[in-house]
Amino acid sequence: MSVNFRVSLSVFLFICLAGVLFGQEADSRLKHRIAWTKDEYALRYEVLIEKQGIIKYTGVLREFTEDPFLLVSLPPGNYRLRVIAYDFRDVPGEGTKWKNFKVVAGKTKNSESRLVMEDAPAKANAEAKAPANAPAKTEAKAPANATANAAEADGSARERRRDLFAGLFAEGLGYTRYSAAFGGGIVFGGSFNNMGAGITLLYAQDPEKFIFMEALAHFRMYFLHGLLRTKTNSGLFAQAEGGIVLFAYEKPDFTDHIAPTIGLAAGWRFPLGTRWYIEPAIRGGYPYLFGGGVSGGIKFY
Repeated sequence: MSVNFRVSLSVFLFICLAGVLFGQEADSRLKHRIAWTKDEYALRYEVLIEKQGIIKYTGVLREFTEDPFLLVSLPPGNYRLRVIAYDFRDVPGEGTKWKNFKVVAGKTKNSESRLVMEDAPAKANAEAKAPANAPAKTEAKAPANATANAAEADGSARERRRDLFAGLFAEGLGYTRYSAAFGGGIVFGGSFNNMGAGITLLYAQDPEKFIFMEALAHFRMYFLHGLLRTKTNSGLFAQAEGGIVLFAYEKPDFTDHIAPTIGLAAGWRFPLGTRWYIEPAIRGGYPYLFGGGVSGGIKFY
């Protein structure tokens, strides 16, 4: 009985001690205020916080707020922060670059944890010398307009330079035997980090009522991002394409009327806002000699 009593007493004391320790841990995770420059055209803000791991960052917070600040409670560690402003149409802008910060645990019994921005050493030093009970405050400035967004090109541009797109196009192309044909079709694909791939479906007809139907796959490369300082896949591109063409006279009877087609193309994608685009392009190959047209569509991020 005495042994059981001692064991029970030890377990009870351990539970009480654990409760005190966890209580102190919860109290040490105080709220810190993160603020940024207010955008007068912003309807709300999206705040993203990720924690640094051994290999990569993992998301720990994604929150929306209508105020230009946020109260957070985080355990000690290394983090990064990003703020995205939504305009009056509730459409997200490009957002800020990732800004690194860390939460430092207090070194004394009653001291509070501190939030320190790593790219502001002077401020970090000042916080390190501040009294233990002085709450830390930091700012992550969000761009107030499109000019400020363009100035932050390369850091977050790589993360945002991806999309899925779909559009319509019109084209004229010259076949070696049947003169010029005119038509249109649909195109859809995706882009990631200066590269893209997609599928094009074309219907065209020449003045002699000869029908052509093309199904092409393409692979493209974008250029001039360093010069244009854009955060989307736009500007000059070149692409290789290949597929099949079906042809018939007046009505779609394509029995034994099929041929491979291959070619090269070049064009320029002009972004229209954050979602729409238009791109003129030219191409050459086989069995056609040349082609030229324009397409436009929408991008899905």
